[in-house]
Amino acid sequence: MSKYKCSHGDDYPDAAAKNLTDGRVLFGNARYDGAGYHAGYVVECVLKTLLQLDNQFLCSHDLSRLSQKALGLAGLGSSNSARYIKALPTRLPYGNPPHGWRETLRYCSEGVVDEPTATQWLSEADRMYQGVVSGMKKDGLI
Repeated sequence: MSKYKCSHGDDYPDAAAKNLTDGRVLFGNARYDGAGYHAGYVVECVLKTLLQLDNQFLCSHDLSRLSQKALGLAGLGSSNSARYIKALPTRLPYGNPPHGWRETLRYCSEGVVDEPTATQWLSEADRMYQGVVSGMKKDGLI
């Protein structure tokens, strides 16, 4: 459990780590839809971690919207998240699979996310996780 567990139980930094692990395992077993699904949740959790760092919350799965909100906060002089700006914005688009990630991917038939797409999405999830959550851990924030 991180220091950023919400009162309602959500723990975005821990959820990001869990989903990154799950995505890698699924990818290693050629389960590309599942890997892609989890990669999107990593990005979502990382963005929500940044927002939470500045006491902002946005109930949305829209990666583009979350990224823009985090970018806006990071640009403020009083922002706690500014040092993690290098990880923004996300390169994982929010849209209908296979052209973008959407939380409804879990309802799609198998084969919507192919290996190259899953590779790209997991790479983006890892980049953002390393740039934000790992950085926050290193800085003693989590």
